[in-house]
Amino acid sequence: MKSLLKRRQILKAGLGVVGASVLAACGATPTPQLIEKQVEKVVTEVVEKEVTVIVGGTPQVVKETVVVEKVVEATAAPEEKHNIGFAWWTGGEGANKVFHEAIDRFELSHSNFTVNRMAITGEFSTKILTMYGAGNAPDAHGVGWGTVWAWAHKGVLLDLTPLVERDAAEINWEDQWPAVTGGCYYPSGEKIIALPRETFGLQLSAYNKNLLEEAGVDTPEKEYEADNWTWDAWRNKAKALAKFGADGRRQIVGASQGASYWDLQIAMPSEGIPMFNEGATHFNLDAPEVVEWVTRLYEMMNVDRSLAKPEETKEFDWASSGKQALIPAATWGIPNYRETWKDFDWDFVPPPKGRCCHTNFVGCDYHCVNGSDYADKEGGWELIKFLNSPREDLWWALNMFGPPFRKSNVDAWTSQVGEIVPTNGWKYVMQMTEGAVPWTPIPFQDELDSIHANEIGQAILGERPVDEVVSSIVSKVDEMIANFA
Repeated sequence: MKSLLKRRQILKAGLGVVGASVLAACGATPTPQLIEKQVEKVVTEVVEKEVTVIVGGTPQVVKETVVVEKVVEATAAPEEKHNIGFAWWTGGEGANKVFHEAIDRFELSHSNFTVNRMAITGEFSTKILTMYGAGNAPDAHGVGWGTVWAWAHKGVLLDLTPLVERDAAEINWEDQWPAVTGGCYYPSGEKIIALPRETFGLQLSAYNKNLLEEAGVDTPEKEYEADNWTWDAWRNKAKALAKFGADGRRQIVGASQGASYWDLQIAMPSEGIPMFNEGATHFNLDAPEVVEWVTRLYEMMNVDRSLAKPEETKEFDWASSGKQALIPAATWGIPNYRETWKDFDWDFVPPPKGRCCHTNFVGCDYHCVNGSDYADKEGGWELIKFLNSPREDLWWALNMFGPPFRKSNVDAWTSQVGEIVPTNGWKYVMQMTEGAVPWTPIPFQDELDSIHANEIGQAILGERPVDEVVSSIVSKVDEMIANFA
């Protein structure tokens, strides 16, 4: 590892900092310049030489043995070769391209590395865990938020704490937002088991400006500026924008909104309700404010008909077709929206607020290193450290459109991102970042999500009463927590 670190120190001068004009260009990849190493060593030799001395007033030539040192050019030790596996999940071709470009840069600046790339489509967690079980998991890989703590609890991830401490100057932990780095620990505040991946992702309320203008409905931006962008205001707009033909068939979807565990990370804090009680032994889905929020979705789907039912969305993308007015979105989806939404004018604001406030969550995923004996731990670490570096952090933020993890990159990012995607919503991003609520680091999130996902849809579809579904989910989750090992 010593030779790798020495090489990175030399590379820093050659790579430099990416200029604003380069980063602002969509998809532009900087070309690192490498500086050759000048390696020298000091060699000590014992030699015999003739010297003139004065003996009794008469010069005489005598021979002496002396020790001399000289500097000679040394042959650099060959760098250790690394052939490492790296896996990520595909988030569309736009996001996939960003990953490949980042790895291209890594291989260009680390000539002794070859990265075997695994872009996995669907069931990422299941596939990676299966590979762990088979003893052939990649040396480094992505892990979704929440899931990262479950995997750390299983003991498959490398404890990165010693590496972060050893490479502290490169990592510069304090430069990253505490809300982001807080999620990198498991147990909470103890071991570092991940580095943040991509960007400080945020949830957005996007909207089709063309549809709002045609319907004569004020934009969410106007409501937000008037401090009136609430869940009720969102519902009223969705109802006003939904459109049906004379035959009763849907023409325009007013909005879409799920009630998954991920969706609750926005909804519950906005109502002032934490996800769990203080000891994380009770799931607060049964809080009256949350039950009311879920009931609102049921009414929008079955009474207002502003939310489309699954059979309506199964084979048709209403949003990308320009036929959905209000669209739940996220910063990490913008590379794809730029392609799929290019035929209509769109913008975004923060998600609606409840009784409490506008909230968001720290929507970043993580990169981890395989902790198994067979894994190339140093190689995996070198890759994810590169992807987390200040230069890469700004590049990812500009290409994935979420705020950078590093506070030192905020000004550069803010000044450039609006030129790439010219929307008004960027002015709200720092407000959303500051209002983000960190996830609760629980090891049983996958189990909770499975229980919740199996039943919550029945409440929204009207197949069972909301109260009955909520009570069933909460009782099963609480029992699972009590018995979790």
